Amino acid sequence: MNAKQTGNLINFLRTEKNLTQKQLADMINVSDKAVSKWERGDGCPDVSIIPILANALEVDVESIMTGTLSEEIVNKLAKVLPDQAKKERRVKIYDFCRPDKWSKKQMRIMWNLFEKVGSKLVSDFASMISFSCSIKPFTVDQLINIEFQQSIPNSSFISDYSYNQGGFVIEIDPEFGKVLLKQNPQAYPEIQTFDLDVMKHYFTDKITEEIYNCIFERFATIKELTPQDRNAIQLPFSSYTTYLGNLLQTPHQMCMLVGLECNVGNTKGYINLQFSDVYLSTLYNLGFFDDGYPEVKIEQLHDIKTPARDELLTVEFGRFNDVNVDLEVGKILMFEKKFYTPLNLVYKNKVIHTGQAVVIDENMGLRITDEDLPDLTYTEEKYLSVQLGSAYYLPEEIETLKKDSIIELNKMAGEFSAIIKNGQPVAYGEIIVADENFGIRICECIKN
Repeated sequence: MNAKQTGNLINFLRTEKNLTQKQLADMINVSDKAVSKWERGDGCPDVSIIPILANALEVDVESIMTGTLSEEIVNKLAKVLPDQAKKERRVKIYDFCRPDKWSKKQMRIMWNLFEKVGSKLVSDFASMISFSCSIKPFTVDQLINIEFQQSIPNSSFISDYSYNQGGFVIEIDPEFGKVLLKQNPQAYPEIQTFDLDVMKHYFTDKITEEIYNCIFERFATIKELTPQDRNAIQLPFSSYTTYLGNLLQTPHQMCMLVGLECNVGNTKGYINLQFSDVYLSTLYNLGFFDDGYPEVKIEQLHDIKTPARDELLTVEFGRFNDVNVDLEVGKILMFEKKFYTPLNLVYKNKVIHTGQAVVIDENMGLRITDEDLPDLTYTEEKYLSVQLGSAYYLPEEIETLKKDSIIELNKMAGEFSAIIKNGQPVAYGEIIVADENFGIRICECIKN
């Protein structure tokens, strides 16, 4: 459970129901200080409280556990944009302290990769087990190391393939691992060193072999790899253990989870693969996530007799005095805005709404909250502003925007934000949070 993400969701659901922290606390028999602590991300509700909390907020337990919105809430929030209320769309609160890094497209490529890996493993395992077997992916998700550690059993078959040197980990749940080893998990629940050694020799080494084979097959359609490139991908086995904490992973480092659902005879189990952020970055830099086709360029043409009617909306962290700030790569500009305060939706230099940043699939978005809407119109001609993103809406669509409206922006989660000077972009950077305040680290300056 990610404390900050769950806290953001509790805050959102509480304000959605127009409840104070004290009122919610009374409903679930805790103190308002406890609710405040959860919403700040300084702690998580006790497991025994979560079902009661979920009932009070009228969501499912999974939503509280994951900090994401269920389909029911997504459809409710998307009521002003019915076409966004499709089942495959996912809306969640955006955590600036830990932004999503890998896009939906990249995770889909990993899913496709492991569909092939699963098919190959079925053939490989057929000669080692006497039962029918199926292996297929059931999830691909991005999280942090500590979340992965908390999501698996306390004792598992864990093989480390140089994770802390930029590799990955293979985890096989204990009962399923015992079945693979043709043992009775009820009679022999403990995992011995001998079991780990046999599991590596017959199963996890074979899994890594097929992962590498499928990765190299994909690269064969994209580019030719050098021996150095292949060595960077094909990392050696490091160690095995029953407890992930023994690997001393950096708790808040990003990683990707690939979960495989396995059926051997009448037994269902799971194989989880934890890919380090460094390993995925290596694949990315080598072009693994490329399509192999040139980028399609699209330019919108407008009929001469029908002028464009769309109006520009921008979501801004704020506007600042133009004091000839030096913009240089690596510099951090700090704002006075706290990371938990709403952002401004600006239309024709006027703040028309405020809201909370969300992610709609892989694009940034804004959920309008309007708790304390400022009466603010910008008249300064010289200024700096930092924008989360923008969107084009028809004037009549802008008039229908209200609390709980969802606005999808033309920017993917994790992409750089623009620094605007006097209406023109002058730099791009990544949003950071320091001492609870927003800031931006400049990563690119635009030459005049």
